[in-house]
Amino acid sequence: MDTLKVITERRSIREFQNKSIPQETIEAILELTMKAPSGKNRQPWRFVVLQDKRKDELINIMTNVTNHRKLQGLDIGSCEGSIHAMNQASVVILVFNAFSNFEKDYNHYRLLTDTQSIGAAIQIMILAAQDFGLGTLWICDIFYSEREICSWSNRSDELVAALAIGYANQSPNPRPRQSWRDVTEWEHL
Repeated sequence: MDTLKVITERRSIREFQNKSIPQETIEAILELTMKAPSGKNRQPWRFVVLQDKRKDELINIMTNVTNHRKLQGLDIGSCEGSIHAMNQASVVILVFNAFSNFEKDYNHYRLLTDTQSIGAAIQIMILAAQDFGLGTLWICDIFYSEREICSWSNRSDELVAALAIGYANQSPNPRPRQSWRDVTEWEHL
């Protein structure tokens, strides 16, 4: 893997081919994900891999919630686009924080530490998928359906994100990025 090339060429994919991913590939991606850095080695991430009928059930939940919110005149973010991408993807992985709802002394700093760790795990998952020739879409629109998804999946831990994974059916151009110079202060002694 050419790490710099994978980072440079990675794109958010919203159109996927109708092609299954071998289970061994998903397992290899998850194995690599477990090597992500983790504050205090807490490894707060938990993953639920959805395929086939279970993925379809998730999409139905999100579609129903989105339609209900639209009828009420409520914000739906980019749910419709996310649902479309998830429907086309071979796999959707739900990402949970295992500790935020259970630790008695869970505080703001632990939440920040665990959130950073989970973000690092998701990024490793994205880069690993890219190296396997797969496209991904990091999805946060699941928050609009968080309560319904957690109930359906029988999870009491905190839903943090979803990741759609599949064989890309598009080659998007790079999105505009700020220069590091515009967001960095360089201090010298």
